[in-house]
Amino acid sequence: MNSATLFLALRYLRPKRTFVSVITIISILGIAVGVLMMIVVRSVMQGFEVDFRNTLIAVEPHVMFVAGEKNDKAPPPDWQKLVAVARSQPGVLSATPFAGGGILIEHAEYQTDAPLFGFKPDEARPRLDKLKPQLLEGTLDLPEGTLVISEYTAADLSIGIGDEVNVYPSDAVIDIAHRYRAAVDEREEAKKKQALKQIKLEPLKLRVSGIVRDEIATKYSYASLATGQNIFRLDAGVSGVAVELNEPRSAAAFAEKVKKTGAVPADWKTHLWLDAGEARLAAMENEQVMMQLVLLIIAAVAAFSVMNTTITVTTQKRREIGVLTAIGARPGMVVSIFVLQAAIVGVLGTMLGLIGSFLVLAFRNDIRSLISMVGGGEVHAVDGVFLATIPAHVEPRDVVFTCCVSIALSLIAAVVPAFFASQLDPAEALRD
Repeated sequence: MNSATLFLALRYLRPKRTFVSVITIISILGIAVGVLMMIVVRSVMQGFEVDFRNTLIAVEPHVMFVAGEKNDKAPPPDWQKLVAVARSQPGVLSATPFAGGGILIEHAEYQTDAPLFGFKPDEARPRLDKLKPQLLEGTLDLPEGTLVISEYTAADLSIGIGDEVNVYPSDAVIDIAHRYRAAVDEREEAKKKQALKQIKLEPLKLRVSGIVRDEIATKYSYASLATGQNIFRLDAGVSGVAVELNEPRSAAAFAEKVKKTGAVPADWKTHLWLDAGEARLAAMENEQVMMQLVLLIIAAVAAFSVMNTTITVTTQKRREIGVLTAIGARPGMVVSIFVLQAAIVGVLGTMLGLIGSFLVLAFRNDIRSLISMVGGGEVHAVDGVFLATIPAHVEPRDVVFTCCVSIALSLIAAVVPAFFASQLDPAEALRD
């Protein structure tokens, strides 16, 4: 490519005719907007996915080995062996037994349900440490006879630190309901009264010692292992073993490795931190794929504006193209002039869009606040995830890919009209 080609390409980019100048500027802006949207939307959607994953990692145990249904005839499971084997594996921060399940919490005339985890605070320190950023009030030390609840539960029951609540295991409440229904259905009055007298449900009184922020729509409550065993009447048994890993993404491989040792009791199930948000993560991935398709269509539309500019320029420069062909310019040189012109437009638009995208991402929360003010609304946290700000996660490879696609589409869009321009008959072009 010689200097004459570059000279003509630059000359056609700043022609004297105002109309061509305007559509050139529009082409550059079209590419800039396409690049801006591709980078901003991709970064924000990845930010939501990354924040959601981090929230899951912070709230859910990385791996849980959960006990099956209680069977009085079967020997008690050797969960101590499972704890020992899990702790011996590399990359394990903690492996601690827990007493967990659904509970009903009552205060005055209000009741609500919540899942409960009962841990030994000293053994579950890594598990509790990652909850510290979510702690709103109180402590996570889990002294005996206390309960850490979620802000949702606190608001539902209108309670705070130091308030006393009645706690019932959900299974016991359901059992009482079934027994009450059977008693009511009893036809003999004497048997009915006797059955109703035997229906008793003694609550365990606990004091609220901490309140944690709700995340991903969970209402987890926390207590000591002994308190959990007391609630669920486990005696010295446990509901399972919770494991925290140095690398959460290796949870599946870790679980399989422990299973192969034979330390996991036969009727126990395995739950991973990913299981809690599997559907939502899959939905996010599908949304990203569809959004990428939409953004590529937007980039293609921007490329059509480059094609429109090239068609306009080649139409208006027919006589000059004819002169170039008449004095010996080869078709390849004519094509290269307009492709180079499109490349300059593509690069300028891409750079402008790149700068604009970084500015939008840097001030995204201010922009959101401004739009909210103009629209007369209010800025709210995202339902279920409680994000106070718009997240963004920029992947350098995505930025490079977007820039390359933008420039490549600009070049492809210019090739077709440039090729037809190079095929003009010089005599016919000079007669126009």
